[in-house]
Amino acid sequence: MLARTLAVSLSVALLTLFSATTASAGSYSHERDGMILGFNLGGGSAGVNVTGLDNSTREGGFGGNFRVGYAFSPQVAAGLEGNMWTKSVDNETWTFSVGGPALTYYPGATGFFVRGGVGVGTADYSVDQGGVTTSVSDNGFGFLLGTGYEWRLGQKFALGPQFDYAHAKVNDDFSMNYFNFTMGLNWYF
Repeated sequence: MLARTLAVSLSVALLTLFSATTASAGSYSHERDGMILGFNLGGGSAGVNVTGLDNSTREGGFGGNFRVGYAFSPQVAAGLEGNMWTKSVDNETWTFSVGGPALTYYPGATGFFVRGGVGVGTADYSVDQGGVTTSVSDNGFGFLLGTGYEWRLGQKFALGPQFDYAHAKVNDDFSMNYFNFTMGLNWYF
């Protein structure tokens, strides 16, 4: 319930900010040259594939993203990307994440972008039983893909929606995947 309230509140706040700033969007060009810092918040859906089990259900949860990188031109940027999905219910918490190097391409040096990266995928499960928390975690190969659009609200600041997909095989019997719909904030230095 808390996660749903947080997601709705965040969505309303971001939509209000987005609608208030749309008039100034587009008055700044999409210049990218130098350091990039960004993060996203939103929600998404995750699923697991466990050998020998029914793997047809998905769960909704909170999603986020963090990036730091360098724009080599208005069309190409490279950096480190961290993407995650999490959900807590009845003292149990699942957290999935993928992080590593990523490449972002802005076709035509516009606000539209596509992003891809590879790295380490992590699945973490923890349960709190009367104040004692037990946690299990496993890592493996992961990849992430993303697309979105950003509106320039200043010479060095952009806001926009993003869709991300991540997948990781953390061991021979367990893999996970999730997709997130988020709102991103990006600074270009």
